[in-house]
Amino acid sequence: MKSLIAIMAMCTGVLAANAQNAADSITAYPFPLDSIDEQHLSEAVVRGHLPHTRMKGNAIVTKITGSALEKVGTAHDMLRHVPGIIRKGDDLEVIGRGTPIYFINGRQVRDLDELKRLQSDEVASVEVITNPGALYDATVTAVVRIRTVRRQGDGFGFNLFAKDEQSLRTDRNDPEAQLDMNYRYRDFDVFASVKEWQYRTGQWSDLGQITTDAAGEKELFRYDGNMENLWRGVGTHLSGGFNWQVNERHSFGAKADYALTTRSDMHERMYMERRESGVLKETVISDGATWGLNPNNVLVNAYYNGQAGKLNIDFNTDMFFADDNSRQSLAEDASTTDRDVTSLKKASNNMVAAKLVLSYPIWKGQLMLGTEETFVRRDNLNASTGTGLPDSQSKVKDDTYAAFVQYAFSIGQRTNISAGLRYEHASFDYRELSDAAENLNRCYDNFFPSFSASTAVGKVNLSLSYSSRTKRPSFWELNNSLSYHNRYVVQQGNAKLKPSTEHTIGLNAMYKFLTVGANYSHYTDLVCSWSTPMDDNGMVLVSYRNLDKPQHQLNVFAAAGRTWGCYSPTWTVAVVKQWLTLDFDNGSRSFDKPLWVFNANNAFRFKHGWQIEANSEFHSKAHYSNVRLTRHYWALETALQKSFLKNDALTLRLSWQDMFRKLRNDVYIYYGSYSIYQTFAQDYNRLVFTLRYNFNTARSKYKGSGAGQDARNRIGSTAR
Repeated sequence: MKSLIAIMAMCTGVLAANAQNAADSITAYPFPLDSIDEQHLSEAVVRGHLPHTRMKGNAIVTKITGSALEKVGTAHDMLRHVPGIIRKGDDLEVIGRGTPIYFINGRQVRDLDELKRLQSDEVASVEVITNPGALYDATVTAVVRIRTVRRQGDGFGFNLFAKDEQSLRTDRNDPEAQLDMNYRYRDFDVFASVKEWQYRTGQWSDLGQITTDAAGEKELFRYDGNMENLWRGVGTHLSGGFNWQVNERHSFGAKADYALTTRSDMHERMYMERRESGVLKETVISDGATWGLNPNNVLVNAYYNGQAGKLNIDFNTDMFFADDNSRQSLAEDASTTDRDVTSLKKASNNMVAAKLVLSYPIWKGQLMLGTEETFVRRDNLNASTGTGLPDSQSKVKDDTYAAFVQYAFSIGQRTNISAGLRYEHASFDYRELSDAAENLNRCYDNFFPSFSASTAVGKVNLSLSYSSRTKRPSFWELNNSLSYHNRYVVQQGNAKLKPSTEHTIGLNAMYKFLTVGANYSHYTDLVCSWSTPMDDNGMVLVSYRNLDKPQHQLNVFAAAGRTWGCYSPTWTVAVVKQWLTLDFDNGSRSFDKPLWVFNANNAFRFKHGWQIEANSEFHSKAHYSNVRLTRHYWALETALQKSFLKNDALTLRLSWQDMFRKLRNDVYIYYGSYSIYQTFAQDYNRLVFTLRYNFNTARSKYKGSGAGQDARNRIGSTAR
């Protein structure tokens, strides 16, 4: 029942995120802020001792060099210890703001596995921004900027990363290896990398659907069953480019990434019982397979950074091409009528984007202004046999034009103020080639203001921020074609979805080793999955809609970290509370159960490069939108790490993830007279061994930051 998988994936992992539906989206902007902050904005610092964590503008900055986090493992391992960031499963989230976008030395991270290859001792500092300003795309809810330790030197260097994961639930073994190479001569460097990977995972669920009359008193239809879903992927990722720093004032470069999934297949087996008014009417056993037709994507970036007098110039252009095609074969063996279903899905995407940022010092600060344009063309085909559903073929044109201005300045030695405004014009044109009545054309014009201020009152650092943002539906959510999942569930996008809007006020305070933060958000037109009956026989259509009620959400967290001898704990406590009442066909219902989060990370560092860790994460039962999480989420991970050779060039790490197999989400989704429940047991219980070796490492000076990230996230791609 893939519809349920899609719904749960969209609704369950997001609770501690922001009020956005699934794991999708976010883009960014990053560039001159690093140098501008250093040169023109004063920092609010406790005098007499530079703390490892401090406020700087609207960012929480954690110094890694010389701290207890310097030898904690990879950058991915280290980030879970940074105030404001928590780990959930294998993902990292900014508390209450969702999955952030990452920058390393001003370059946006496209492959998040890069965070697992970068060692923590290569990181100089981390900045967490929970309310990004006007320079970032209006869909960006959180930004993490990483600065690495500067390394000098010419010549050849390489970085070898190898990983092997052993599933303790299925006995499957999944290797991965990547080789990064760099050659630098004076101000010119060439770089390339190659990655080969394999990953297999599984999901085991009990699931069901219940349909009642409008009064909710009589059960009309009920479906109960179980499902096993196994997925395998094998792929290659190639990357290469060059960078030339002509002189201190001018540099340019280009980079290309190619991702190809050479093998992608999913096998699903499901057993369902169908009852009408409590009487068993049908049993169905379905066996299905879906396999990708070599999904692939290409990303090309070129950039120029320069100065003309006091004017800083940053220009980026991106081209992105993705083909994501798949076939499905499904056999349904039922006590009534058997079915054999086949389907073909094709999606071809082309994107061109450009971004220009100009910055100039004025008075006591820096004025930054710029523009960003994104143009997307998407062709989609959905054809099936044995379902009775019509085939569909659509074309999408999605264009966005943006202009922004931001001014940041300082007052005295302790106070920083920044204000910005972003304007976006977005046009969306949907053409259904098989039914012109479904054609749709829409335009949106929006202004997104932002403001932040930081200061110090005695030994307490404070920051206050406000931002307005948007969340655009993914192209998959906008696709009107009907997809068959089983004889009880059909899924469809909704081309009439509107972008949602968010207004957020944030307040952060810091005193010594304690950081406290709070964000209040107001959401309108929030996109959520929604189900309606298709016929009188219990078939249901799962689609999407904009909620007609606003959602209010409050996120509060406290993080503390200290070092006592060899012991360095970092503990985070947070609560995410929503206020939402929705009207259904059987009356109104409130969804207001808060989510409690407690993450405890404990590291013990010993002599000769030894380190032991015990890290746990806990998320309570809660509500998000019309979804109820019905099980506490808890996981414990332990790790042993050892460094060898000069400058710790060789690092070995062994971790045991989800030791007690408690990392799972069970959900109940309420649609009024129709509801869904599903349990999740997933393949997280693994032993992971990693090896990393550096030889004459000299990091590339590539400064391309990219453009059009929001569009790439909305396109999505199976290849990675």
